[in-house]
Amino acid sequence: MVETASILAAYFAFALLHAARPERIPFGVASRVRGRRAWPVAARVLAVGFFSLSVALWGRAEAGAAAFLAALAALLVAASLFVVLAPIWPRAVWGLAALCPPAIAALSLLGARHG
Repeated sequence: MVETASILAAYFAFALLHAARPERIPFGVASRVRGRRAWPVAARVLAVGFFSLSVALWGRAEAGAAAFLAALAALLVAASLFVVLAPIWPRAVWGLAALCPPAIAALSLLGARHG
């Protein structure tokens, strides 16, 4: 459970990093956040936070450097899938990104309970 939450955290981290440039986000979001200087900074800070969460969650399954490497590998795979699928199927990639925070919380709590 915790490993899946970590992979979703890595996916969401890349989605936030990708969203730091509002024109990359579909569904008219760019028109709402354009001109706000805090958007790119907040997106990048949250991306770093979610990647750190991914490393911390892997830290429950692996030790030290292995947790970082596993989270980094998850980030690279998530980024590759995101970049390949975003132009083809944007609703799916951004829909999954929108579902990541509650899924991460739920899976983390379930993993902690069965841990």
